[in-house]
Amino acid sequence: MHQHHRNRKGQEKAIARPQGHRPLVVGHRGNSGLAPENTAAAFASALAAGADMIETDVRLSADGELFLFHDGTGRRTTNIAEVFPDRADDPITSFTAAQLRRLDAGSWFGEQFRGEPILFFSELPAAVDFSLGINLEIKAPAESPGVEQALAAALAGEADWKRLAQQQPIAVSSFDHASVRAFHEAAPDVAVFQLVDGIPDQALLAGARWLQGVVANHLSLTAESAAAVRALDLGLWAYTVNGAEYTERALDTGLDAVITDFPGTLVERLSAQS
Repeated sequence: MHQHHRNRKGQEKAIARPQGHRPLVVGHRGNSGLAPENTAAAFASALAAGADMIETDVRLSADGELFLFHDGTGRRTTNIAEVFPDRADDPITSFTAAQLRRLDAGSWFGEQFRGEPILFFSELPAAVDFSLGINLEIKAPAESPGVEQALAAALAGEADWKRLAQQQPIAVSSFDHASVRAFHEAAPDVAVFQLVDGIPDQALLAGARWLQGVVANHLSLTAESAAAVRALDLGLWAYTVNGAEYTERALDTGLDAVITDFPGTLVERLSAQS
Protein backbone atom coordinates (compact mmCIF):
# COMPACT_ATOMS: atom_id res chain seq x y z
CA MET A 1 0.00 0.00 0.00
CA HIS A 2 1.56 3.29 -0.99
CA GLN A 3 1.93 5.87 1.73
CA HIS A 4 0.18 8.80 0.04
CA HIS A 5 -3.02 8.65 -1.87
CA ARG A 6 -3.13 11.35 -4.48
CA ASN A 7 -6.19 13.52 -4.59
CA ARG A 8 -8.05 14.25 -7.78
CA LYS A 9 -6.17 17.47 -8.38
CA GLY A 10 -2.87 15.59 -8.39
CA GLN A 11 -1.45 17.11 -5.23
CA GLU A 12 -0.29 14.99 -2.34
CA LYS A 13 -3.01 14.57 0.23
CA ALA A 14 -2.53 16.34 3.52
CA ILE A 15 -3.44 13.24 5.51
CA ALA A 16 -1.14 10.28 5.07
CA ARG A 17 -0.56 7.14 7.03
CA PRO A 18 2.46 7.22 9.35
CA GLN A 19 5.35 4.84 8.78
CA GLY A 20 3.99 3.82 5.43
CA HIS A 21 1.83 0.90 6.45
CA ARG A 22 -0.07 1.15 9.69
CA PRO A 23 -3.28 3.15 9.69
CA LEU A 24 -3.74 6.36 11.63
CA VAL A 25 -5.29 5.83 15.06
CA VAL A 26 -8.16 8.27 15.60
CA GLY A 27 -9.75 8.67 19.04
CA HIS A 28 -13.55 8.80 18.66
CA ARG A 29 -14.72 11.95 20.46
CA GLY A 30 -11.30 11.75 22.12
CA ASN A 31 -10.51 8.72 24.27
CA SER A 32 -14.24 8.31 24.82
CA GLY A 33 -14.03 4.77 26.17
CA LEU A 34 -12.11 6.09 29.17
CA ALA A 35 -13.19 9.74 29.55
CA PRO A 36 -16.29 11.86 28.90
CA GLU A 37 -16.65 12.33 25.15
CA ASN A 38 -15.71 15.58 23.39
CA THR A 39 -14.15 17.12 26.52
CA ALA A 40 -10.64 18.37 27.15
CA ALA A 41 -10.16 15.36 29.44
CA ALA A 42 -10.97 12.96 26.59
CA PHE A 43 -8.66 14.74 24.17
CA ALA A 44 -5.77 14.85 26.64
CA SER A 45 -6.32 11.15 27.32
CA ALA A 46 -6.20 10.36 23.59
CA LEU A 47 -2.91 12.21 23.30
CA ALA A 48 -1.49 10.30 26.27
CA ALA A 49 -2.68 7.03 24.73
CA GLY A 50 -0.63 7.61 21.60
CA ALA A 51 -3.40 8.47 19.14
CA ASP A 52 -2.48 10.21 15.89
CA MET A 53 -5.74 12.16 15.64
CA ILE A 54 -9.04 12.72 17.37
CA GLU A 55 -12.54 12.90 15.91
CA THR A 56 -15.04 15.36 17.34
CA ASP A 57 -18.47 16.83 16.58
CA VAL A 58 -19.04 20.49 15.72
CA ARG A 59 -22.27 22.47 16.25
CA LEU A 60 -23.21 26.16 16.48
CA SER A 61 -24.66 27.72 19.63
CA ALA A 62 -27.77 29.91 19.42
CA ASP A 63 -25.52 32.97 19.34
CA GLY A 64 -23.11 31.60 16.75
CA GLU A 65 -20.23 30.04 18.71
CA LEU A 66 -18.81 26.74 17.53
CA PHE A 67 -18.82 24.07 20.22
CA LEU A 68 -18.06 20.34 20.41
CA PHE A 69 -21.06 18.13 21.12
CA HIS A 70 -22.50 14.96 19.68
CA ASP A 71 -26.13 14.64 20.75
CA GLY A 72 -29.05 16.78 19.66
CA THR A 73 -29.90 17.48 23.32
CA GLY A 74 -27.86 17.74 26.51
CA ARG A 75 -29.71 15.09 28.52
CA ARG A 76 -27.34 12.13 28.09
CA THR A 77 -23.97 13.82 28.65
CA THR A 78 -24.64 16.89 30.82
CA ASN A 79 -26.51 18.00 33.94
CA ILE A 80 -28.88 20.08 31.82
CA ALA A 81 -31.92 18.68 33.67
CA GLU A 82 -30.61 20.31 36.86
CA VAL A 83 -29.42 23.60 35.37
CA PHE A 84 -32.27 24.15 32.90
CA PRO A 85 -35.04 21.79 34.10
CA ASP A 86 -37.65 23.22 31.75
CA ARG A 87 -35.35 22.95 28.73
CA ALA A 88 -33.65 19.57 29.21
CA ASP A 89 -34.96 18.22 25.92
CA ASP A 90 -34.57 21.41 23.89
CA PRO A 91 -32.06 21.29 21.02
CA ILE A 92 -28.56 21.79 22.36
CA THR A 93 -28.08 24.38 19.60
CA SER A 94 -30.90 26.50 21.09
CA PHE A 95 -28.65 27.46 24.02
CA THR A 96 -26.26 30.40 24.00
CA ALA A 97 -22.55 29.95 24.56
CA ALA A 98 -22.90 31.42 28.06
CA GLN A 99 -25.63 28.93 28.89
CA LEU A 100 -23.61 26.01 27.52
CA ARG A 101 -20.68 27.07 29.69
CA ARG A 102 -22.84 26.56 32.80
CA LEU A 103 -23.21 22.83 32.11
CA ASP A 104 -21.20 19.95 33.57
CA ALA A 105 -20.24 17.58 30.73
CA GLY A 106 -18.14 15.20 32.84
CA SER A 107 -19.90 13.87 35.93
CA TRP A 108 -22.27 11.64 33.92
CA PHE A 109 -19.21 9.58 32.97
CA GLY A 110 -17.54 9.47 36.37
CA GLU A 111 -17.29 11.47 39.56
CA GLN A 112 -13.62 12.21 38.87
CA PHE A 113 -14.71 14.24 35.84
CA ARG A 114 -17.20 16.43 37.71
CA GLY A 115 -17.09 20.01 36.45
CA GLU A 116 -15.59 19.13 33.06
CA PRO A 117 -17.11 21.77 30.75
CA ILE A 118 -18.43 21.59 27.23
CA LEU A 119 -15.46 22.43 25.04
CA PHE A 120 -15.62 25.22 22.50
CA PHE A 121 -13.98 25.03 19.10
CA SER A 122 -11.48 27.78 19.84
CA GLU A 123 -10.22 25.76 22.84
CA LEU A 124 -9.50 22.53 20.96
CA PRO A 125 -5.97 23.16 19.60
CA ALA A 126 -4.66 23.85 23.12
CA ALA A 127 -6.64 20.87 24.49
CA VAL A 128 -4.62 18.55 22.22
CA ASP A 129 -1.43 20.49 23.01
CA PHE A 130 -1.09 21.25 19.26
CA SER A 131 0.04 17.62 18.96
CA LEU A 132 -2.88 15.70 17.39
CA GLY A 133 -4.57 15.80 14.03
CA ILE A 134 -8.28 16.66 14.07
CA ASN A 135 -11.23 15.19 12.19
CA LEU A 136 -14.12 17.64 12.57
CA GLU A 137 -17.55 16.17 11.95
CA ILE A 138 -20.22 18.72 11.10
CA LYS A 139 -23.06 17.27 13.17
CA ALA A 140 -26.69 17.72 12.04
CA PRO A 141 -25.98 20.85 9.97
CA ALA A 142 -29.69 21.64 9.58
CA GLU A 143 -29.71 22.37 13.33
CA SER A 144 -26.75 24.77 12.97
CA PRO A 145 -27.50 27.00 9.97
CA GLY A 146 -24.30 28.61 8.68
CA VAL A 147 -22.02 26.14 10.48
CA GLU A 148 -19.96 25.46 7.36
CA GLN A 149 -19.08 29.13 6.83
CA ALA A 150 -18.43 29.65 10.56
CA LEU A 151 -16.11 26.64 10.62
CA ALA A 152 -14.23 27.79 7.53
CA ALA A 153 -13.81 31.28 8.98
CA ALA A 154 -12.55 29.95 12.32
CA LEU A 155 -10.02 27.60 10.71
CA ALA A 156 -8.69 30.42 8.54
CA GLY A 157 -8.85 33.20 11.11
CA GLU A 158 -8.03 31.86 14.57
CA ALA A 159 -4.33 31.91 15.44
CA ASP A 160 -4.44 28.64 17.40
CA TRP A 161 -6.07 26.80 14.50
CA LYS A 162 -3.60 28.20 12.00
CA ARG A 163 -0.76 27.09 14.28
CA LEU A 164 -2.24 23.60 14.63
CA ALA A 165 -2.78 23.28 10.87
CA GLN A 166 0.90 23.99 10.27
CA GLN A 167 1.83 21.00 12.41
CA GLN A 168 -1.02 18.48 12.17
CA PRO A 169 -3.56 17.26 9.61
CA ILE A 170 -7.07 18.68 9.79
CA ALA A 171 -10.07 17.15 8.04
CA VAL A 172 -13.76 18.03 7.93
CA SER A 173 -16.49 15.44 7.42
CA SER A 174 -20.26 15.00 7.60
CA PHE A 175 -22.96 12.50 6.74
CA ASP A 176 -24.67 15.41 4.96
CA HIS A 177 -23.24 15.51 1.44
CA ALA A 178 -24.48 19.06 0.79
CA SER A 179 -22.82 20.23 3.99
CA VAL A 180 -19.46 18.71 3.00
CA ARG A 181 -19.77 20.46 -0.36
CA ALA A 182 -20.72 23.78 1.23
CA PHE A 183 -17.74 23.61 3.59
CA HIS A 184 -15.40 22.70 0.74
CA GLU A 185 -16.56 25.70 -1.24
CA ALA A 186 -15.90 27.94 1.77
CA ALA A 187 -12.50 26.38 2.54
CA PRO A 188 -11.16 24.59 -0.56
CA ASP A 189 -7.74 23.94 0.95
CA VAL A 190 -9.03 21.83 3.86
CA ALA A 191 -9.34 18.06 3.35
CA VAL A 192 -12.97 16.88 3.27
CA PHE A 193 -14.36 13.38 3.77
CA GLN A 194 -17.81 11.92 3.19
CA LEU A 195 -19.21 10.00 6.16
CA VAL A 196 -21.34 7.03 5.12
CA ASP A 197 -23.13 4.19 6.83
CA GLY A 198 -22.57 1.97 3.79
CA ILE A 199 -20.41 2.71 0.75
CA PRO A 200 -22.61 4.88 -1.52
CA ASP A 201 -22.95 4.35 -5.22
CA GLN A 202 -19.97 5.08 -7.39
CA ALA A 203 -21.68 7.95 -9.18
CA LEU A 204 -21.94 10.03 -6.00
CA LEU A 205 -18.29 9.56 -5.12
CA ALA A 206 -17.01 9.87 -8.66
CA GLY A 207 -18.91 13.14 -9.09
CA ALA A 208 -17.42 14.63 -5.93
CA ARG A 209 -13.98 15.32 -7.34
CA TRP A 210 -13.17 17.47 -4.32
CA LEU A 211 -13.48 14.67 -1.75
CA GLN A 212 -10.32 13.33 -0.19
CA GLY A 213 -11.90 10.18 1.11
CA VAL A 214 -14.73 8.20 2.66
CA VAL A 215 -15.32 7.44 6.34
CA ALA A 216 -17.44 4.29 6.43
CA ASN A 217 -19.19 2.26 9.10
CA HIS A 218 -16.77 -0.63 9.66
CA LEU A 219 -19.69 -3.10 9.74
CA SER A 220 -20.50 -2.26 6.11
CA LEU A 221 -16.95 -2.64 4.81
CA THR A 222 -16.04 -5.55 2.59
CA ALA A 223 -13.05 -6.20 0.37
CA GLU A 224 -15.29 -5.27 -2.57
CA SER A 225 -16.55 -1.97 -1.16
CA ALA A 226 -13.03 -1.02 -0.07
CA ALA A 227 -11.78 -1.74 -3.58
CA ALA A 228 -14.56 0.41 -5.03
CA VAL A 229 -13.40 3.38 -2.96
CA ARG A 230 -9.76 2.77 -3.88
CA ALA A 231 -10.67 2.58 -7.57
CA LEU A 232 -11.77 6.20 -7.30
CA ASP A 233 -8.42 7.14 -5.74
CA LEU A 234 -10.07 8.05 -2.44
CA GLY A 235 -8.79 7.54 1.08
CA LEU A 236 -10.68 5.05 3.27
CA TRP A 237 -11.35 5.41 6.99
CA ALA A 238 -13.65 3.37 9.23
CA TYR A 239 -15.71 4.14 12.34
CA THR A 240 -16.21 3.13 15.21
CA VAL A 241 -14.00 0.08 15.56
CA ASN A 242 -13.95 -1.49 19.05
CA GLY A 243 -13.06 -5.02 20.12
CA ALA A 244 -10.38 -7.41 18.85
CA GLU A 245 -12.52 -9.28 16.31
CA TYR A 246 -13.87 -6.13 14.67
CA THR A 247 -10.43 -4.55 14.71
CA GLU A 248 -8.82 -7.48 12.87
CA ARG A 249 -11.59 -7.53 10.27
CA ALA A 250 -11.35 -3.77 9.70
CA LEU A 251 -7.57 -3.79 9.43
CA ASP A 252 -7.78 -6.51 6.78
CA THR A 253 -9.52 -4.05 4.43
CA GLY A 254 -6.37 -1.89 4.29
CA LEU A 255 -7.61 1.27 5.95
CA ASP A 256 -5.84 4.63 6.07
CA ALA A 257 -7.36 5.45 9.47
CA VAL A 258 -9.33 3.66 12.19
CA ILE A 259 -11.67 5.61 14.47
CA THR A 260 -12.06 3.92 17.87
CA ASP A 261 -13.32 4.62 21.39
CA PHE A 262 -10.14 2.99 22.73
CA PRO A 263 -7.18 4.45 20.81
CA GLY A 264 -4.65 3.18 23.36
CA THR A 265 -5.73 -0.42 22.75
CA LEU A 266 -5.36 0.01 18.99
CA VAL A 267 -1.95 1.67 19.36
CA GLU A 268 -0.77 -1.32 21.41
CA ARG A 269 -2.22 -3.77 18.88
CA LEU A 270 -0.48 -2.04 15.96
CA SER A 271 2.79 -1.68 17.86
CA ALA A 272 2.83 -5.41 18.61
CA GLN A 273 2.25 -6.10 14.93
CA SER A 274 5.07 -3.94 13.61
